[in-house]
Amino acid sequence: MNLFKSNVFLDQMDHCMDMSFLNKYDKLIVELGYGDGKLLYQLSTKDENTNTFYLGIEIDSSQYRRSYPTLSNRKHNLLFVNSSFEEIIAKLPDYSADEILSILPHPKYIDRKNERFWRPIYKTILRKIKKNGHLLLITEFTDELFSPVIYNDYVNWKGWIIETFTDLGFIVGNIIEEVPHTYTSKFIDLFSNDQERIKILTLYLTKNCN
Repeated sequence: MNLFKSNVFLDQMDHCMDMSFLNKYDKLIVELGYGDGKLLYQLSTKDENTNTFYLGIEIDSSQYRRSYPTLSNRKHNLLFVNSSFEEIIAKLPDYSADEILSILPHPKYIDRKNERFWRPIYKTILRKIKKNGHLLLITEFTDELFSPVIYNDYVNWKGWIIETFTDLGFIVGNIIEEVPHTYTSKFIDLFSNDQERIKILTLYLTKNCN
């Protein structure tokens, strides 16, 4: 199946997306809010396993349109969708994703004041991950006035993030206070270069297999 044979892209109006085509692939990698798509494209290009499918979801139409040049090679195992990730994630079969990437999510999906909104979304994400899969969350802590971060405030925020995802049912694996070296994008590079005012936290979140 070549999803790009007719150069057709799925958009916000396509509410009947059929996920059955994923059955032919051994692995599924999903990125929530992929931006310009370059990171997911790079990951798919470096991956030697041709039977891995890469699915990117982006609600911003302008960002989605910018992803067109990225698809010049029309990779058969890479698909970008213009939709809310809540809608697309809900369509995925349970225990289907090997890795879900949430990289520098919008405050709506990670800030403490929005917690009541996003907790149900991450519980859905937990159901979609395979028993040996994980959610890779890369997020950032900043001062409200964008002043240099007070370390104790960062430590308290870090503890809250870990406690919250543990309470949701995730198991916190690796904790890295930077971005993994294999991941790069416009905003990752920008944020990583301002370590006084932006503290990056990377969490590998798995599910309890018992």
